[in-house]
Amino acid sequence: MIEKAIYNILSGVAVLATTQINFGTLPNMKTGGDFIVFYRINTEPYDTKSGRSTLDDASIQCNIYSESAEQVAILAETVRGALDRTSGTFGGVVVQSIQFNNQASLFDFNDSYNPKGVYQMNQSYSCRTEPQYL
Repeated sequence: MIEKAIYNILSGVAVLATTQINFGTLPNMKTGGDFIVFYRINTEPYDTKSGRSTLDDASIQCNIYSESAEQVAILAETVRGALDRTSGTFGGVVVQSIQFNNQASLFDFNDSYNPKGVYQMNQSYSCRTEPQYL
């Protein structure tokens, strides 16, 4: 449930109050504005001699979108500042650590997204969490 923790962390950042934050799906970008879409790429459990994993390492990707190159850079730094080296309990999910891995910038000119084009930053993180078995 690292997604719940990521959403809670980013939703609590005042600077991101006007930014749409979504898990897994890209909103309608034709309306303009700033967007953050994040999703889990994979999860590796830590093996134990017996029993279930007590710690998972999830790879998370955050895609940050804006119509402005300057704004996407500001948002990317804000997201990194909120997530990198964070630990604690967020939305009931115990997070041992979140570590920033890398970042790449892109520009997408696609009328289906936005006729003006969209600036994008992709960030990846390693997130160590205690799994929640139901």
